[in-house]
Amino acid sequence: MPSPFPGMNPWMEAPELWPGVHAALISEIRSRLNSIMPTRYFADVEERIILCDVDDPMIRLIIPDVTVRESSNPVMLDSPSSVVATITPALQAHVSEPQFKERHIAIRTSDSESIVTAIEILSPANKLKGSASRTSYLSKRRDLLRSEAHFIEIDLLRAGNRTEPAAGMGRADYLIWLSRSEDRSKVDDWPTPLESPLPTIPVPLLPGDADVALDLQAVVHDVYDRSGYVRRLDYSQAVPIPPLTEKQTIMLHELTSP
Repeated sequence: MPSPFPGMNPWMEAPELWPGVHAALISEIRSRLNSIMPTRYFADVEERIILCDVDDPMIRLIIPDVTVRESSNPVMLDSPSSVVATITPALQAHVSEPQFKERHIAIRTSDSESIVTAIEILSPANKLKGSASRTSYLSKRRDLLRSEAHFIEIDLLRAGNRTEPAAGMGRADYLIWLSRSEDRSKVDDWPTPLESPLPTIPVPLLPGDADVALDLQAVVHDVYDRSGYVRRLDYSQAVPIPPLTEKQTIMLHELTSP
């Protein structure tokens, strides 16, 4: 059963659900690309590790890596006056350096495995001002836009801060854009409101090979169905932030009412 919405399902944007949604979107896109691209290419999921300080704002998006427990064994020491002193039980903290894994899709050539196209699906941490994830992502994006690889950014989150390559692109609820390596002076973009279906976008390959079509709406419908969100989402709960317009509220009520 597909999602009841014509476009993105806003309940899938909930921060507690997004890691699973993100992983499922990446897996589905990889599978679709590998089924339609010429055999000289393959799409794979790659990841980078982000290290952050304990006060980084993205920490609240990660399962805590710090645990504290009370010591149950007091330590006895002989004092100079021969009076036995009992050390006050301490709390013990087991600390590991906070880490955050970010996954993306890379299309590479089958022979040399050189990268042809990079596809990024934004996470809440990528859009969180002051976070190590956002800093790292924007730096990686700059590197890719200076490389010979095509670049696609998919933002299916209404919340957070966007950094678009051109002014005015980020006014819609969702935004997908493509920068082709042969002409960085222009980008193709698909600003998409909540009320509209997500676009089918071209995925460019090497010169001489035609673009392949990626139907993002079909991807979201399949993730909703095959990954169990059709059973998990509770439409009686509030829509994740940001607030909806009055028109959107009426539409969602109509679509989710029994």
